[in-house]
Amino acid sequence: MASASFCDPCSEADRSLTATKYCSDCEERLCTDCAVSHCRLNAFKSHHVIDVLSIGTNTLISTKKNCHVHSDMLSDYFCTDHEIVCCRACISNEHWVCKNVLPMELASKDVKKSALFNDVMEDMTHLITTFNALNDNRQSNLQSIEKCKPAVTKQIAAWKSKLLKQIDELEHELTVSFSSLQRKHEMEINKQKQEISQVLVDVIENKNEMNFLREHGSNNQLFIYLHQQVANIHSAEAKIQEMVFNSQEIDITFNEKKDVKLLEYVQPSQIQYKPRKFQQAQIIAAPMKRIVGFERDTEVKLKTKVNYALRSVSITNDNKLLLTNPSSAELKVYVYRDCKDYETEITMSSRPFDVAVIPGTDRAVVTLPDEKSIQFINTTTMTKDNKVDVGFTCYGITAGGDRIYVGGEGGYIKTLDNNGKILKTIQQGTDYIIFMVYNNLHDQLIVRCRDKLFCVQLDRTLIHSKYVSGVAGVALDRQGNI
Repeated sequence: MASASFCDPCSEADRSLTATKYCSDCEERLCTDCAVSHCRLNAFKSHHVIDVLSIGTNTLISTKKNCHVHSDMLSDYFCTDHEIVCCRACISNEHWVCKNVLPMELASKDVKKSALFNDVMEDMTHLITTFNALNDNRQSNLQSIEKCKPAVTKQIAAWKSKLLKQIDELEHELTVSFSSLQRKHEMEINKQKQEISQVLVDVIENKNEMNFLREHGSNNQLFIYLHQQVANIHSAEAKIQEMVFNSQEIDITFNEKKDVKLLEYVQPSQIQYKPRKFQQAQIIAAPMKRIVGFERDTEVKLKTKVNYALRSVSITNDNKLLLTNPSSAELKVYVYRDCKDYETEITMSSRPFDVAVIPGTDRAVVTLPDEKSIQFINTTTMTKDNKVDVGFTCYGITAGGDRIYVGGEGGYIKTLDNNGKILKTIQQGTDYIIFMVYNNLHDQLIVRCRDKLFCVQLDRTLIHSKYVSGVAGVALDRQGNI
């Protein structure tokens, strides 16, 4: 192989003469004599012979231009139909029907003066200018961020002073608000105590009268009185059930929200790049907006003259709202069309607690804790379907992934198929499970107990748990947010 410092033709003849020239067309180094001979031959008079020192370390000018498809052959042709450089093998395989295939010498003639050369050079100049401007913009942005530090620090100090004053005012408002809430609930509880005391006095009085008749009255008198008291007892039982059901454990807590934060204002850079010639339409995808609040959309017009103790809601595929009302006087599931207007009601055999629509079907399912059962409902005809005994006091129910999940006493969760067959039972703690919802994005259950909310995998793996006061329900949005 010829050395990079020696004449290539002489090296092939086993002579070592120093190269002084370079022919960029032949891609060969030449000594002084070979260079003179090279330029005298008519076939090579148009070749570009330059001083070998001008090549320097530039490997581009001294590299053989081989075909990108056939690496052992030179790219010495140009197909103008496809605008591609190719070799002889490419012509016979891919371009044999092309009518405009030119030898490289002809295709590249006058290329240094061509419009292609000017366009490519101008495009590169345009790119370099834009990159330099973008780099300067980034540096300017760094400096502007540093300059804003004193102003932001001053604003934080002013905000601190203002916040301390607001804290004092807020403390007073919260104290007044607590006193107001305290008075409100004290009045409600004292009213309930009065009702309890009145019923209690009546029951004690009736019991004392019954003891008196047992000691001093006749058998006829006691017999008649006992039958009168059976009705009174039924009335008292209904009253106490209603009182127990409507009683609420009131707990006033202070919820500290740490929502103080610095704001970032992000906007597109002022530097823009558009191709110098061929500008194509570009579509910028709009970012998904976070839900930061809700506005009332529909108001449900509840049926009048009903003793409501609503516990659960669910929506059918045809946009009907199901409301469970476990009031001892009603025992109803109410149906509202378009989620606003009363349509019908379904009377259950005992108090219905939670309701869930089974996705992809025309069925819903309701828990009946007093019967340790669940009841299916046909959401097309709004009639009761089969009832299934689940074997424990059940409250929360949800459906998804071709399964029904029922939770209740002792932290038990039972998995059923869509026909009500019990498939599996797991226990997650010992607290009563009040509400549940199935998260189909992650195959998880969001579970609500008293004062606690937790997420569990279907294999019992606990994902997270946190304290949340009360026993309110739970729901998910379409992105899986609780």
